[in-house]
Amino acid sequence: ADGTVDIEYVVEERPNDQLELSGGWGANRIVGTLGVSFNNFSTKNIRNPDAWRPLPSGDGQRLSIRAQSNGLYYQSYNASFTEPWLGGRKPNSLTVGIYHSVQSNGQLKNIKVDGVKIPNPARQDLKITGASLGFGMRLKKPDDYFYLYQDLTYQYYQLNNFYSVFAFSEGYSNNLSYRITLSRNST
Repeated sequence: ADGTVDIEYVVEERPNDQLELSGGWGANRIVGTLGVSFNNFSTKNIRNPDAWRPLPSGDGQRLSIRAQSNGLYYQSYNASFTEPWLGGRKPNSLTVGIYHSVQSNGQLKNIKVDGVKIPNPARQDLKITGASLGFGMRLKKPDDYFYLYQDLTYQYYQLNNFYSVFAFSEGYSNNLSYRITLSRNST
């Protein structure tokens, strides 16, 4: 009577998770990376055993875990989680991330002297541990294509006889940073 038709679509989710396994050669060493990203994760279904096929999915959340190393010289570990619809009504995103990396001269951390483990005096290293918290939201003005993202990052630097760009070679340093990004995307 009003010239309209009801159309029903049957939608089936397709997995788009990513597994990264890579290797490379640099500075006369092999560098290996192992990472996994689950792009349609669901924290709501973690306690539901029927949802584990192989992981709970369906809420559009993103869980990412990654490790990279070339042995004693460099290791890096990262994990992040993004909730794209914080609150459920608007596309407000919340991202939480943690990471830890170690750079060294390749010496062992500890050595044995007369059967006793002691810290290796020849080892030089830089450890960086950090965490970040980000919040993004779509803006209504000047138009719907604007997006505001803010993040707060904390980094803890720990130097052990490490000579580099720092003004000191032994000790620790803290870094707290705040970043704000205003972007527009109309694609």
